[in-house]
Amino acid sequence: MKNKLILLTMAALLSGCSSPKYEHNLKIISPTGAPSLAFYNFASDPNFETNSDASNIIPMLKQGLKDVAVLPTNVGVNAIVKQQIDYKIAATITFGNLFVASTGHDDDNEMDEEDYIVLFQEGSVPDLIFHSVYGKDLDDGIHYVGNVQFAAQALMTGKDGDNDVDYVLIAEPAFTNAKSKKENVKEYTNLQEEYAKKYESQIYQASVFVKNGVDANAFLSSLEEDVKAALANGDVIVEKTKDIEKPEAIFGVAPAAAANLTKNGNRMGLGFKYAKDNKEGIDKFLSVFNINATSEEIYYK
Repeated sequence: MKNKLILLTMAALLSGCSSPKYEHNLKIISPTGAPSLAFYNFASDPNFETNSDASNIIPMLKQGLKDVAVLPTNVGVNAIVKQQIDYKIAATITFGNLFVASTGHDDDNEMDEEDYIVLFQEGSVPDLIFHSVYGKDLDDGIHYVGNVQFAAQALMTGKDGDNDVDYVLIAEPAFTNAKSKKENVKEYTNLQEEYAKKYESQIYQASVFVKNGVDANAFLSSLEEDVKAALANGDVIVEKTKDIEKPEAIFGVAPAAAANLTKNGNRMGLGFKYAKDNKEGIDKFLSVFNINATSEEIYYK
């Protein structure tokens, strides 16, 4: 009987430590990739959906179709200010997963304007963060591809068309996948670290936006706890999605890969910071995109 009581007590304690799925009726949308991983506890929720193209989300918000949306921070703030969507910025959940990788072709192992450098998404977040760190001194050597998949191809083959590639701007999880297949692929710089050195701040890459009039306090608190749980033990991402058929179709990355990257120095850049408490950092990040300092009015409180 004593042993039975001990077992029951242990079960109760374990049950209390696990994070139950948050019950809600909010309609939520996120781009696939790193931001969507914060919602691993929502994978089977019919009110939660992802989209592989963040630009598809803005039209939904213009119509007020979603209560909660995740967007690149600069895109969401611009949509509030310039397109007057009826939303406020509530929290940032990813803080960068960008790296400069070497193909092993460069003789002096020093990136300069004479090297062939591949970037992706010209004029968008990856490109502008790279330039915020390195300025324009390398521009003579920069060549653009459309997306991270093409960047990964250039990294693994060492080629961009007929040209030998020396360095590639790459994001996780594509970077780890490339390294696993090509021994000569190495990390040259961690852009998050370089950005932090230059600006004494973080990359506020993707944020949660809440529709005006929606009470999202309990939801945000639950999401914060989920993110903290994943950072404490990345395996929770796998555990909570194990019964989902093809979860990589939802998140754009396999849960096992996401878990490993989270455990390996949080290379997906997951985190949680309330926007209202981090206006200065957000403003500093937005200045990279030539966006003026934000008004207190756009923050969810």
